[in-house]
Amino acid sequence: MSIPNKSNFKFQELTPITGVKPYVIRYWETEFPEIAPIDSEGGQKIYARKDVEAILRIKKLLFEEKLSIPEAKVRMQSAPEEVVTGAPATSVDTGALEDVKNQILKSLDLIRDIKFKRKW
Repeated sequence: MSIPNKSNFKFQELTPITGVKPYVIRYWETEFPEIAPIDSEGGQKIYARKDVEAILRIKKLLFEEKLSIPEAKVRMQSAPEEVVTGAPATSVDTGALEDVKNQILKSLDLIRDIKFKRKW
């Protein structure tokens, strides 16, 4: 589905436009700084067109290209202007990917240590 020709969207409009469930959008807001809704005076989140485009890009990276969230973060940062319908970025900073991989491995080691010490 294409994005309607308007500049701002309410939260409940996102699922029909993007095909992404509300709880997933809320989670992605915590993971991807590219999704930055503002709060209206009435307390509702208002999403700009760029937020909807970011959600569609993230959906494409995660669901179609099968990237992990850390890989999608790197791709979003390395090619911020990539169009949703365009070809995927051809150059990815492999050093940044290696850094993300190392951070994940360190986190997993830490979790294993905690799990072993607490005998979960």
